[in-house]
Amino acid sequence: MSEQTDQATYQTYSQYGARQTATAEPSIGELVGTLARDTQTLVRQEMALAKTEINASVSALISNVIKVAVGGFLMYAGMLVLLFAAVAGVHQADFSWWASALIVGGATLLVGVLLFLWAKSGLNDAKLMPTETVETLKEDRDWAKGQVR
Repeated sequence: MSEQTDQATYQTYSQYGARQTATAEPSIGELVGTLARDTQTLVRQEMALAKTEINASVSALISNVIKVAVGGFLMYAGMLVLLFAAVAGVHQADFSWWASALIVGGATLLVGVLLFLWAKSGLNDAKLMPTETVETLKEDRDWAKGQVR
């Protein structure tokens, strides 16, 4: 083998086209370029994760709000009929119409307030913050700081 062939065997081209020997360490420029690409890829992946996480949370919230609205409307219609029947039933117990309506209305109001407070506490527990993404971003920040050092 000639000396030129041996030299070609032990030399390689880096991904940037710079000629270097197989035993040489990457240059500072290559390391910075690799870090920049890795950071860019990481940011893209974090953004995709955040988007997915937020979309899932918002979709679940919208679905539950729609169900609450439809269920509430149907309950309202049914309750009107039942309330009238309750007023008529109390009237049959020798109460006047206004007293019957007052008794049934007061009981209905109490139940409605309790249900409202229960539903409100459920909506307060909805978490729209992408907690998993926030945690991974903190980890990525710490990793990037370690890479710079």
